[in-house]
Amino acid sequence: MTTSFTTSDEFDPQDGDFGDDGDSPKAFGITFTPKVTGIAIGVGGFLIAGYLFYSQVLPVWTELSDLNKQKQEKQAQLEQINSGELDQIIASKQNELDQAKILKEDVLKLFATDQNLETLLLDVNNFTNFNNIKMTSYVPSAEKEKVADDSLGSLATNNFQVKTYNLDLEGNFTQLQLFLQDLERLQPLLVVQNLNTSTIDPAKYLLENNQLVTVGNPKLKTTITVKAVFPDLQPAAPPPPAEGEAKGKDKAPPAK
Repeated sequence: MTTSFTTSDEFDPQDGDFGDDGDSPKAFGITFTPKVTGIAIGVGGFLIAGYLFYSQVLPVWTELSDLNKQKQEKQAQLEQINSGELDQIIASKQNELDQAKILKEDVLKLFATDQNLETLLLDVNNFTNFNNIKMTSYVPSAEKEKVADDSLGSLATNNFQVKTYNLDLEGNFTQLQLFLQDLERLQPLLVVQNLNTSTIDPAKYLLENNQLVTVGNPKLKTTITVKAVFPDLQPAAPPPPAEGEAKGKDKAPPAK
């Protein structure tokens, strides 16, 4: 027995109702078919990736490039030092140190010492005789004294010692001026202070042809204080400890 089925509706792939866009959503005049939706998602993902690159990746990349550049510069400096520049720097600094030591020795030679002051009385007496000055008193101090004030300048405070000599002299102004110039030429560093003068023999005047004429120069009594300066340099104070070291020293050790 044969059974057959017949139907009036046969499948037609060209049927216009198959795959109709009527059911797809629409926005802004665009029908979002599956194809259009896929393209939109792809474009959106590309834009999001571009934004993340410029906002997150690019700054980090730039910073990494700067760090690599700094690393290369430091490496180049280190290679220069290792290649012999360090030896040149050390040699230059050693030369500067040697010159500073020589200069220090030359400067210290200008100051007074116990040896070069042994003949100070003889030198002063020769200067007075040469300039026709009468020295009536020569009184040295018993001991040297440390300079505790700024009478010789702020840098001299606590770095120098002085020995004082008090002199009483008699002579006119010109003779006294020449005596002080000779005193300055002595090798030890001498500082003249407290210069006081008074007239003991005033000038005399004569009237000639209705004009006053000075006869001789007035004789002056002069007292001066001469200080011989000795170096007594104190070592420089060490730099203050770093903040971390200071805190570490102040911290008490833990109890056992």
